[in-house]
Amino acid sequence: MKTPTESVMVLAVADIAGFARACRGKSDAETFAMLDRFYRLVGKTVPKAGGTVVKLMGDCAFVVFPGNKAREAVGALQDLKAGAGDMWAAFGSACRLRVHAHIGRVASGRIGPDRRFDVVGKSVNELFMMPWDGPEWSEAMRKVAEE
Repeated sequence: MKTPTESVMVLAVADIAGFARACRGKSDAETFAMLDRFYRLVGKTVPKAGGTVVKLMGDCAFVVFPGNKAREAVGALQDLKAGAGDMWAAFGSACRLRVHAHIGRVASGRIGPDRRFDVVGKSVNELFMMPWDGPEWSEAMRKVAEE
């Protein structure tokens, strides 16, 4: 087993609010097409800003950026929200993309039987515990992004 790399990363989750409701009147093929378009948007926007798509989970994406790319991460997440807004109109849906971002120490590397890249640690837990009705950026992320 290879030792994971420990570093500071910007961590972000993007979730499609209203997705289940929007899918009610759609066929499975239409839902698939909506997710494919979202996944492609994430896959294009995040790497362009120096980030990595860790995983796509249904209507949610978990992405990371190097800690020294906080401003680029903020820009990419804003671009992601704008691009997703255009996408929902094409599907006749009132969905919106909710984003949370945090920065902190993590361990990353290849893990599991398929040796897939993943990121773990207390900072990841803190990101996923942020309430959706709260601010998009954690206090730590706001400080770094404003520098």
